[in-house]
Parts: sequence; C-alpha cells; structure tokens
Amino acid sequence: MQSNLLLLSILFPIAAGVVVLFLRQSNIRKGFIAVALAVIVLSSLVLLGTLKVPDVFTASDYYGILDVAIKIADFVLLVYVIYISFKIKEWRATFFAVLQLIPLIYFEFFMLKEHEMEMFFVDELAIIMNLIISIVGSLIALYAFSYMDHHEEHLHVSPTRQPRFFAIILVFLGAMNGLVLSNNLMWMYFFWEVTTLSSFLLIGHDQTEEAIRNAARALWINMMGGFALLLGIIFIYANYSTISLVEVLKIQNASYILLPMFFIAFAAFTKSAQMPFQSWLLGAMVAPTPVSALLHSSTMVKAGIYILLRFSPLFRGTLLSDFIAVYGAFTFLATAFLAVSQSNAKRILAYSTVSNLGLMIASIGINTSSAIAAAILLLIFHAISKALLFLSVGTIEQHIGSRDIEDMKGLINKMPVTTSITFVGILTLMAAPFGMLVSKWLILEVAAGSIIISIILAIGSALTVLYYTRWIGNILSGTYFTKKEQERMDVPVGISLYSLTGLAVILSLMIVSLYNMLVIPQIVNMKMDVALKAARGYLYTASGGFMIYPIFLTVVLAIVLAVMSIQKASKTAVKVTPYNAGLNYVEEKSFDVKNYYLTTFATEKTLTKYFNYVSIALIAVILGGAIL
Repeated sequence: MQSNLLLLSILFPIAAGVVVLFLRQSNIRKGFIAVALAVIVLSSLVLLGTLKVPDVFTASDYYGILDVAIKIADFVLLVYVIYISFKIKEWRATFFAVLQLIPLIYFEFFMLKEHEMEMFFVDELAIIMNLIISIVGSLIALYAFSYMDHHEEHLHVSPTRQPRFFAIILVFLGAMNGLVLSNNLMWMYFFWEVTTLSSFLLIGHDQTEEAIRNAARALWINMMGGFALLLGIIFIYANYSTISLVEVLKIQNASYILLPMFFIAFAAFTKSAQMPFQSWLLGAMVAPTPVSALLHSSTMVKAGIYILLRFSPLFRGTLLSDFIAVYGAFTFLATAFLAVSQSNAKRILAYSTVSNLGLMIASIGINTSSAIAAAILLLIFHAISKALLFLSVGTIEQHIGSRDIEDMKGLINKMPVTTSITFVGILTLMAAPFGMLVSKWLILEVAAGSIIISIILAIGSALTVLYYTRWIGNILSGTYFTKKEQERMDVPVGISLYSLTGLAVILSLMIVSLYNMLVIPQIVNMKMDVALKAARGYLYTASGGFMIYPIFLTVVLAIVLAVMSIQKASKTAVKVTPYNAGLNYVEEKSFDVKNYYLTTFATEKTLTKYFNYVSIALIAVILGGAIL
C-alpha cells in the first residue's frame, strides 16, 4: 500500500500532465488540473501522516518494468536533447548530451550488473522535499490559472499554449518527487535530467528570441551538471559495486568516496545556480512568473541542495566539506552584493535566491548537526517565502506594467492587498522571528568558530537587509496623501497568495514543533548528536538561544502602532513641495528621486566577471580537497 502511494506521487502527476496536453477547452482543463493538484497535495499529506521513516519501500511486481522503462527513457531523453540542441544551434548542450550518452551506454550495457533493489528510500528529508514540491508547487500551478490567461491576452497568443505549459509543470512535479524518493541512483539521475528538460521547455515557453536564448543557456549548464552527476554515480559503482542509495550511505571505507562526492557537489552547484553558473537562473527570469516561482526559487533549485544534504554524511569532517563551506559563503556574499545594484524586482529575487542557496551550501559544508538543521530549515522557509514574493511580483507587474521597484512607489495605495502580502513576504525573508532569520541566527552561531566565514555571513546578511528594506520603503511610501484604491484579485491568485502567506507565518510560529517533528529525526538518521534543542517557543544551543513568541508579539505590536500612527497623521498632514536647496523656481516634475544602486561604484557586469573567477578558483580548490 505504502509503496503504491509513493509510486502514485511520481506517476500520477506525469500521467495527469499527458492528459492535459489533449484538453483544449479552458474550463475542463482547469477543472482537471485543480483535481490533479488536490490529489498531489493530499497524497503528500497522507505520506506525512502514515509513513514510518526512515525506511525502504518496494513493489516487486513493478520494479522490473519501471527499471527497463527508465533505462529506455534515459536514452530517449538524451537523444531528444541532442535533437533540440541542433535545432536551436546550442552546441554546448549537444556536447554535454553526447558526453553523457557515451558513458551511459558503457555503464548500462557493459559495466552494471543488474539486480533488484528497493525502489524508494524515504526519511524526513524526503518527506520535507515531497511536501514542498506538492504543496508549494500546486499553489504556484493554481496561481498560473489566472496569470497565464492575462499573460497570453497581453502577448496576443493564439491558439493558446496553456495545455503544453501545464502539462510540463505537472510532469516536473512528478519528476521532482521521483528525484527525492528514489533509492536507485540511476533513477535519481533520470529524474534529475527530466527537471533539466522541463526547465528548458518552460523558460522558452513564450518562444521569443530572448526566451529561447536563455532556455538554451539553462539547458547546457544543467546538462553539464547532469554529466557530473552521472560520473559520480559511475565512480561510486566502480569502487563499491552498488547504486542503491541506502547502501551508499552505509559506506564506512571512504577511501574512494570523496572524488565522486566532488562530482555530485558540482552537479548540485549547477542545479542550484551557484557562481559561476548563476547566469542560467538570471536568464530564466524572462519566463512567465509561475516558472520563476516554481522552477527557479522554490523547487527545482532545491534539487541541488537536496542531493548535497543527502550525501553530506559521506564527506563530513573532510577538507572537501570545509572548502564547500567557504564556496557557499562566498556565493552568499557575492550575489547579495550584486542584488544591491538591482532595481528589477525579479532580478533582485533571482540574486537573493542564489545568495540564500549559497548560505544553505555553506551550512552543509560546515556539516555539524546545528548547521545541517539550519540548512533544512532554510530549505523550508525559503521555498515558501520566495515563491510568495515571485507570485506577488507577477501580480504587481500585470497591474502596473513594470517589475522595477522604482515604479512601485506608493503601491500600497494602488494595490493595498498585494502590497501588504509583499511586505509580509519580505519580512519573512529578513526579519525576526520568522523562520529564515532564525535559521540565519543558527548558522552565524555555528560559524562563530571560523572568523572568515562569520564575517562573510554577517556582511551578506546586512546586504540582504539593505536591498529588501529599500524595496519596502518604495511600496509603502506615499501612505499619507493618496486615497487607497479598491483591489480586485482573481480567486486562484488570492488562494495562492493567502495560502503561502499563511504558511510562511504559521510555520514560523510552529518552528519548534516543525524542528522537533521533522528536523531532529533527520539529524539522528544522519548519525549526529543533536546540539540545538527546542521547546515552548525557545530554540537554544549550549552558547545561546532564540525566543520566538515574545518577538512575534513585538513585531505585531510595532506594525499595529505604525498603522495607527499613519492613520492619525493622515488626517492632519499637509502635502508640501520638496526642498530644492533654494532652486524653488525649478518645477517639481523635473526631479527624478530614486534610490542609490551603487552603479557608480561598480557595475554588475564587471563585478560578475571577477566574482566568477574567484568561484572557479574555489571549485578547483574543492576538487583538490576531494583528491587529497
């Protein structure tokens, strides 16, 4: 029964996606997708409530058929990538597809000795990922109902391409579940590559020249990561004669494990868009907003974090782990600095995503129980809050025709509901006592032993506050003088935004229960001592603690008092012209007051080049750590 439910979590979204391809009538299609999404969410909740983990699960009647089907699909996928890379003339994608095809043929036909193994390995980490994929992913897909209607109307798309769009999203959800639930490493590799192909198809959905160019970049960078993952699996099998995840995690003799761990880490770096691979994620922002939210902030990029977390016990206490921590910390700081120079909201969110993923990787590299706990908590809260912000920006852009935060001044008056949700979303990413800030506090406390990493993390966190508070200042400006408009929000958009807002706030309130129920058991499964304790709204280590509820009450009180103060002041406030340093004869409209984005200090293009050089050097150092 449980094996069938796990199989359903993978196959049902894929099958539903195939059906959606043939549903041309809008209402029927949306109704079918809504039911499918409800089934996906329900199955994840049932898994949470019924599975006793960690454990392995299998369905012997299906294993042989599925294994053969996945082997065939592996080759079909690579051949298809070669075909489309020729079609769009992206020879780097062709190169990495062929580079995968050759060792795959040798491995599958001449090296691998087949034997039946458990189909699924499920622990708390897999459960967490399944919940993120199923719940957050479904809310994003629901949001797309209204968004894509407006999007196609704006672009004058006819006939509609929505059947293909939603089909790929559903297939992607199934592939992500396959990736996090599979025990067979070759199955994991296959689903990894399905997410790469899905990303390419969704980024290029609008079929503009810019969209196709950025989709091609995402394809070849992620195909390079797929090649690294395949090499890692082959090296593991060559030295330990297994491709069972459970058996790999039991390896005691680590003499030959660090080199394949480097390849797996490299694959994680590409999928999570770490420097110097961040260009594919930034380019992906040309896609419709649900694509940005689903693939490139909350779900797909977390695949890299997942596999790094999954294999972290195998490189704990090594130079490889230490160098991964430094690399993640550098990416966190560098991309936070690049985000400060941006006024495009989606680009800010993209750099912020890369930055926070770097923070997670730094935590995994530190590789203590508290650092791993912080990485898991970051994984959860970042997925929810970043999805919320991307969807908010998509709603704002469709209303005002811009995604530039300088065009969002006084937005609280034009879109009070969406602006309030955006404000809460930003707070959950940067302020106490929300889950993201609690996780960052924990990482800073864990990293206190390393002065370099501590300084990097402190500066990066300060920069994060800078670019988010600047955004808040814009959307909340003009509160005194303009009468607020009534905002109409489509039902699917409202359900998604309110649900994600509720999840971000409620889970932060419940962080103690969340930590005790899912994170502590995962730490124990990874054979680590639990250093961070949690009880009654208090998280604490041997050196310090963090109170949740008093800070929550303080934040709520501060917001209420601020609103009351604004309402009182607005009754007596007088609008005056700006002080012009004596040049009062100059018309007010000639002034264009903007935030400072450090463009005179350093340009994004210049900084990116040098940051990439440093990151390449750090990856070379990580390789050295694996070899040594």
